[in-house]
Amino acid sequence: MGRKIKDKYDDMLSKYIKKKLYLNTYMNISDNNHLEIENCQKILEYNDIYVKLRTSTLIISIWGQNIKISDYNTDGIIVDGKFSSIEFESVK
Repeated sequence: MGRKIKDKYDDMLSKYIKKKLYLNTYMNISDNNHLEIENCQKILEYNDIYVKLRTSTLIISIWGQNIKISDYNTDGIIVDGKFSSIEFESVK
């Protein structure tokens, strides 16, 4: 019983810390050719038709043509190209 309460407390605490430290994922999409993502943690896969990224809250898959990552820094990432689909998967 004590372990379940601790796990629930840890989960609530991590969600609170993410919210207060602004570790949520923020995105700005311009048309279907420019995407800015803040708080990107890792590039999981990358080629000219597909990019898969991990943020603190999401796994983001981007499909398209001529995809390029033009900026990657501690604040975020910029992806350019002609996007045909963007998929989101929640991170637990």
